[in-house]
Amino acid sequence: MRTGEDGLLQLIRSSGLDVVAVQGNGPGPSVDAAWRAVAGFGVEPAAVFPLGADRAGVHGLWLEHARQAGVVDDEGGFLVTAVVTGGAAVGWVRVRLTGRADVARLVDGQGRIEFIARSRDGHRICGITAEEYEHWVVGLELP
Repeated sequence: MRTGEDGLLQLIRSSGLDVVAVQGNGPGPSVDAAWRAVAGFGVEPAAVFPLGADRAGVHGLWLEHARQAGVVDDEGGFLVTAVVTGGAAVGWVRVRLTGRADVARLVDGQGRIEFIARSRDGHRICGITAEEYEHWVVGLELP
């Protein structure tokens, strides 16, 4: 089981993202605040796909929504977190897209895609979370 900073960085690197730096929980909304926002009552998905579905198009689907939401900058940079024990305490990790990146590999211990990407200014997020029978692509503005 992946835990702490080493586990989070290993998971992120295994998805093909280029790790630039560990930023931590400031400035801007913390990892916990972002997860609370994504799980909030009344949150509606921008897109859905079944939990057991083929994951071949997941990266492209998320990237389309993340770019539209202003989460990914012009150089392919953004902040990210994923579900690992102790990951919230690590905070946000600054990353950059690569040609081999595939966010469908950002999975929790049960094999479900679970991560949140945040714009570097901290005001926009776009992630994928597992709900009862499907994955949701969720994009939100944060205060």
